[in-house]
Amino acid sequence: MVTKLRTFKRTGVFEFFVIRLTAVFQALYFLVISFYWFQVEPVNFSDLTALFDNILFRIWTFLILVSISYHAMSGMLNIAHDYLTSRLLGNVSGFVKNSFLALCWIQVLGSITVGILLIAS
Repeated sequence: MVTKLRTFKRTGVFEFFVIRLTAVFQALYFLVISFYWFQVEPVNFSDLTALFDNILFRIWTFLILVSISYHAMSGMLNIAHDYLTSRLLGNVSGFVKNSFLALCWIQVLGSITVGILLIAS
């Protein structure tokens, strides 16, 4: 198991580690935004524009969007595999599961597209 984690093969331990890592990145981003929010009073559009003019902050925001998308997609895959089964839904389970996962992937692609547009602007 340790060999698989070290070589970055997809295992349950690797997924657990990556989910926890994305949660730490999201918490750190939230703390930075909260700290900025409490330091600048009152927060207005020009202050937020000045914050997001920094290219490093834009890249960090994009990485957070990717992190949120990965975190959410892992949860949605678990839901789809655990609850959208033929035992629970019958013959329509394949259609429901595929539709559900397609909508989830559309959301992920939309988030990443918004992140790319954020960096480009």
